[in-house]
Amino acid sequence: LERVASRTVGRKREIAATLDWLISRGLAGIHGYLRDRQGDSLVKEGGGFWQISPFIDGVELARPDYAFEAWRGQALARFLIDLKETSQGIPFGRPGRPFSIAEFIRDLMAKIARHAPGCCAAVRKVYENLEACLFPVHDRIPAAFCHGDPHPVNVIWGEEGIRGVIDWEFSGYKSEIYDAALVLGCLGMEDPEALAGPMALAFIGELRASGHFDSSSFAVLPEFVTAVRFAWLSDWLRKKDGDMVEMETDYLNLLHGSRERLRLAWRR
Repeated sequence: LERVASRTVGRKREIAATLDWLISRGLAGIHGYLRDRQGDSLVKEGGGFWQISPFIDGVELARPDYAFEAWRGQALARFLIDLKETSQGIPFGRPGRPFSIAEFIRDLMAKIARHAPGCCAAVRKVYENLEACLFPVHDRIPAAFCHGDPHPVNVIWGEEGIRGVIDWEFSGYKSEIYDAALVLGCLGMEDPEALAGPMALAFIGELRASGHFDSSSFAVLPEFVTAVRFAWLSDWLRKKDGDMVEMETDYLNLLHGSRERLRLAWRR
């Protein structure tokens, strides 16, 4: 049961409709919100709005050990492949205006330069590399409907597979490789060695083998992983969490320095 802020009611209804649309087309691992007698996914009661979704039991992740388990990479890749197939033609998530991580980072860097110059200096080289290597080709990468935050902790795991995928707040049209880049970035934050570990390699291998993702996406995958981490940096800055800001800037520089090693490892 979740209480919903009135300012997010429209977005919450869109997410509920999105999940129902995907369920109707057979996407496994999706559990829609329950609806009232009038068919609404939101109920107004006690001065507020409420949503309720089914409880799905799962097996807790052992962190960071899970990041080295190949079967999880294969299972998560298959979910993203199925999502890409199933969501063809989905009318939700701004299909006419995909989210641009390039625009987001440029705007963020302008704000950081004004309000957190030390942080700006710490990620300047990372940003300059993205400007040179990713941003010029960003708009040529195919767009697709994405989950937006398929962090492995947003997956309800069973003993041998996925029972559910939750937290669709950031779903919408983005570069087709966005979800994959986010997953890889999260694995590296658990343990940098996981970036070229069994889960990561199984994950990328399954995506490549599917033939559902363009070669242009894989060509800039290390840069896209780095780019997506700027969204996390933005969140830590907004929360004024200095320790996490420092950790994230260190991680961004680690990804930047490892990009060619990762590009080679992810081609295998």
